[in-house]
Amino acid sequence: MMNYQNTALLIYAPLYVLFVVTGFGLAFMGLSAPIFYGLCMGLVFPVVISMRLHTLSESGQALLLKETTHWTVYVQGIPVQETRSSLKNPCFSTPQRLQQFCMRTLLTKLVLQVASVALLVQQASTNPLSASYGTAAFVALIILLVPLYRTVRLLRKMHNGEWTLQQVEGIDGYQAFFIGKKGAHTALDKLLAIM
Repeated sequence: MMNYQNTALLIYAPLYVLFVVTGFGLAFMGLSAPIFYGLCMGLVFPVVISMRLHTLSESGQALLLKETTHWTVYVQGIPVQETRSSLKNPCFSTPQRLQQFCMRTLLTKLVLQVASVALLVQQASTNPLSASYGTAAFVALIILLVPLYRTVRLLRKMHNGEWTLQQVEGIDGYQAFFIGKKGAHTALDKLLAIM
């Protein structure tokens, strides 16, 4: 199957565009914590997790499954064939190792989120409080607390056993899925979610 891309990738994710625009608006008011959070969780954290998964794969503790898709991308009106490979939900040799990886990843994510909130509190306390600045600080706090709440909720689901471990046929490994209102989501998708 051939996929076609004729617009910028950011247009496909309007929530992220809104996050970036709001983050830069807040940064002009002296509240850069949402931008810090976006850079940490959108750029640094996924790279670190991917590197960790690669290390675990090399040591034989995890198996990385990849999905390859074929795209036609238009670069200045010229169609270019492109093959993209994306990481799917990884398999781990034992359920304990899978749970350990997910728990450590969620705790690291939680620490980064709490650090972002602490940065926001520090920035808000150093500036004089006005009505517009207070509103901006409140918006920034909401932006940071929503993903923090979702991370705590995922930790609680893991602790209560409200996630599904599945043994992959043909491979000696286990994958994890979180069951939500909209169906099952892979553990990797939930671990790397920004919002």
